[in-house]
Amino acid sequence: MLLKPTRRRDPVYKLTPRTVSDSYGDPVLSWDDADKDELPGATWEDVTSEEDANGNRRLVSNTRQLFVPGRCRITQQDRVEIRGEVWRVDGDPIDREGMAMGVYTVAKLTRKTGDGSRNG
Repeated sequence: MLLKPTRRRDPVYKLTPRTVSDSYGDPVLSWDDADKDELPGATWEDVTSEEDANGNRRLVSNTRQLFVPGRCRITQQDRVEIRGEVWRVDGDPIDREGMAMGVYTVAKLTRKTGDGSRNG
């Protein structure tokens, strides 16, 4: 029996790096004090398997699917915080339109094991 994934409604925050000066005075992006904006109405679900173009399924870990109502200005350069964990946006988010949900943005999120920092 396959279980349907449950979407979770914990607060979700978009993190955007700030531009700071490095030791030489050159501008660099820093995640140490990133801008943090809540994504109202955002939900997410864990992804446990993926299917390739040939229909083969493989198990995956540390992957989530993010759903944000409306057209969300999120890019693969941003990061997302859920339950205190920082996730990277994997690839370009997609705007979709559904009859029940209207317009919404979908993004794949990934996280390396032990990667709780905002650096790198």
